[in-house]
Amino acid sequence: MPVHLKTHKTVSNSEQDAEKENKLPISVNVIPQLGLLHNVYFGRVTIQDFEDQKKQRTKDTAFKMAMPRVNDLSQVTEVDIGFNELLAHAQKTGKSLSKIADPIQLVMVGDNPFTATAVAMYENLYAACNIPFEMHVLRGYPEVLATLNLPEDSLKYFPDFCREESHLL
Repeated sequence: MPVHLKTHKTVSNSEQDAEKENKLPISVNVIPQLGLLHNVYFGRVTIQDFEDQKKQRTKDTAFKMAMPRVNDLSQVTEVDIGFNELLAHAQKTGKSLSKIADPIQLVMVGDNPFTATAVAMYENLYAACNIPFEMHVLRGYPEVLATLNLPEDSLKYFPDFCREESHLL
């Protein structure tokens, strides 16, 4: 029987309405000015969201397989991913990245009680599968800029909600 991570938080009616307005559970944006991929996950996250993200990013001609990735988990309310699902996904990812020589910067933003266990499992499985990610779990965007060595004005390329901590720069 597969082990599933299933965590969730109680959300208010206004938060539920906001989630329903999101047509996709993920926003995928290649930011060519910064040379990175920015993903924002919303609501309930499943392994299918990872697959959908892969399909969406490759549609953008500016996407490069070795570019840094910023995955924003701050909008996640539930994670429903099985161990075997994530292991299979990690193995497939490992094959697709087998020709990448240098580690890819992978930044997870918005670590919270609803995503912490899933992030730890993700990190450990990807390391076990020798996937060339240098992973960082950060609280906010000031840390993202510092970790990826991006200038302060880089925040203008991210969605508005990512700028809430700009006073910390």
